[in-house]
Amino acid sequence: MISEPVQYLRSIKSVRETTSQVFQFAVDRQGGNFFELDLSKMPAVADFLCDIIERDYGSDYAKIPPHGRWQHLNYGSQPRVEDLTQQWIDAGGDEIEIARKLIDLFVLSVLVDAGAGNVWTYTIPGSSKESPQRVGRSEGLAVASYYLFVEGQYSSDSKDSHKVCGAALQNLKLEDFTQGFQISDSNPMDGTEGRLKLLQRLGSALCSNTEIFGPEGRPGGIVDFLHGKSRAKGDNPNVIDLEDVWNALMTGLSSIWPAGRAVVDGEPLGDVWKLDTKADAAASGYNKFSTPAGVPSDLVTFHKLTQWLCYSLLVPLERYGYKFTIENKELQTGLPEYRNGGLFYDFGVLKLKPEAMARGLQLCKELGKSSGLPTFEPQDGAIVEWRCLTIGLLDYLLPIVNEKLGFQLGLPQLIEAGSWKAGREIAAQLRPSTSGPPIELHSDGTVF
Repeated sequence: MISEPVQYLRSIKSVRETTSQVFQFAVDRQGGNFFELDLSKMPAVADFLCDIIERDYGSDYAKIPPHGRWQHLNYGSQPRVEDLTQQWIDAGGDEIEIARKLIDLFVLSVLVDAGAGNVWTYTIPGSSKESPQRVGRSEGLAVASYYLFVEGQYSSDSKDSHKVCGAALQNLKLEDFTQGFQISDSNPMDGTEGRLKLLQRLGSALCSNTEIFGPEGRPGGIVDFLHGKSRAKGDNPNVIDLEDVWNALMTGLSSIWPAGRAVVDGEPLGDVWKLDTKADAAASGYNKFSTPAGVPSDLVTFHKLTQWLCYSLLVPLERYGYKFTIENKELQTGLPEYRNGGLFYDFGVLKLKPEAMARGLQLCKELGKSSGLPTFEPQDGAIVEWRCLTIGLLDYLLPIVNEKLGFQLGLPQLIEAGSWKAGREIAAQLRPSTSGPPIELHSDGTVF
């Protein structure tokens, strides 16, 4: 029986509740324990975002898609996902199976999406539709995962290569992974072995949770599981709640996260971290939520890859197969990753305090990095606080941008059209040699 504290710390609502305490604590003190906070710089951030939105969408804000992996898979304005889906339709594919295949692809692609570093790139193979080109970072990982999926690298079904099967992932070898992602001494990827182990653990989780992922142990099995949770409401025959999707992912994938992170009542929690700023905020009376007894006061929850999965899976779940209507999508938060967080740092909204800066520069030196940028490990308070403040700042930014636009964007649209893209563009302006973030993460390949 899972304890109440563990249930809470794995919940989607805990993300905004735990991180907002840190954010409000920092707002009232012009900073937390690791960062200074200057909200007077936020209008400049909003102006930069609005300029990007106007450039890319004009005033047709309704066309802005929600943030998701779909756009990354279609890097370079190539409709890879649509073309593949049409291929299945033309072959007489069952619509439910098409939904399963899309979920297979998207789950695989999201779970290899931790930061690849400043050096690694993927060379897209030439075809009748596009010329060979090199692409790095999140889009490179997305396109690489697409081609590996299409080539059948993750299927154990001899009659259908376009699947992701748990058995195939369990048996994935390092040499196959490095070859597929074109990793070499001259093209290194951060966290290669951690990323491989994550996929192998994903395979085990898929095979051991057949109630959720079906007898083949496929991510796409969640389509049928969610249909069993659906209900009719008005004219909508298949209504589910965001928490149905969330709980399925958290339950089915809880075993994939690395050891060594937060554990409560003997249960590993995944992307949950200790932060002394959170403990200070709780001691100062900032916990206004009905947190269950037994929840440690120093823990903050992010579940970033699970949230990224949720963001990415919602569109295929809504458009294909059972065409679910999904309620309470607003429970999701902004994503606490380096593009969104880097945006606020590069505009001076956030600034590392001197002690944290010195420690980060020292680790950069010890690791022999040439960037000269402050560098931290994932569990460092500077990284954890940065992620907390990023979530709070995205919520703070949304109404400012909407007022300037005179239109009510949702948070997923703000991230897609604005913050994530703006974080990348300001990084390219300020650090053109790498286009990398202003703070570097010494990553194991499983954290943002």
